[in-house]
Amino acid sequence: MAAAKPAIGAGKHDITDLEPVKPADPRVIEIGQFAVTKHNEEAGTELVFICVVGGFMWGVIGGAYYALIIETQDSSGATFLQKALVFAVPTAGMRLIWYKN
Repeated sequence: MAAAKPAIGAGKHDITDLEPVKPADPRVIEIGQFAVTKHNEEAGTELVFICVVGGFMWGVIGGAYYALIIETQDSSGATFLQKALVFAVPTAGMRLIWYKN
């Protein structure tokens, strides 16, 4: 029987492999903006990206996963903290894995 693969990502065995993101890093901001834009497309919403509050990333072969906490605002001015998981590949773009309120 084959051994179980790690749930966090290739070669990652526990949460000590996670690296905190720097919310002001332009790449992290770009990934946060992508997550909100993609969520708006999929959910038919019009949320506005405000900032990345925090999160973690972990590298895997071919890219990196980013689990972010994102502050958004709706058309009435209400603000929200939302969570997103994005897979980013340096040469092939990004994919939104999930987005949660």
